[in-house]
Amino acid sequence: MSRETEKILLPANIPEILEKYADLFCNYPQLPPKDSIYGSYKRTNNKLSVLFPLIEHPVHGKTGLHATEKYEAGFVIEYHYQWKIIIPKMGKFYHHISAWENEPHAAPWTPEKYKVESEPHHHHHVPGNRGQRKENWDILTLDDAFSFVSRYIRTGEEYKP
Repeated sequence: MSRETEKILLPANIPEILEKYADLFCNYPQLPPKDSIYGSYKRTNNKLSVLFPLIEHPVHGKTGLHATEKYEAGFVIEYHYQWKIIIPKMGKFYHHISAWENEPHAAPWTPEKYKVESEPHHHHHVPGNRGQRKENWDILTLDDAFSFVSRYIRTGEEYKP
């Protein structure tokens, strides 16, 4: 791993996220309360798992940002931030819009198409196709992911990689 990817990542500051991006959140009756920020989200000393339902996008529809962080000694050791279609429910691949993760893919047997320069940080950048990855140097936190997604939600612009 290069120095560029050796970053100390802190857990998401949920109250700050809720305040900073309050204009983006929406409550959908079709979404069970337990599955969103409006229910009791799951956070322990070891893990965060939460779905933030977002206001409807004119192209992508009813989407949400799903965040998962795993912690060790108070720091993020693994993250998954996924912008996806949440209504209607779709298969794992069809709901995908964009995602950022730091799940390692550097094992010797990993196919070349899954390896990226920014290992382990990578961006699943193609809507509907989680298999494609590219480098991810900038989106390493939940706030970074919200900053990216907020542009598309606020402007209504279609996300096209």
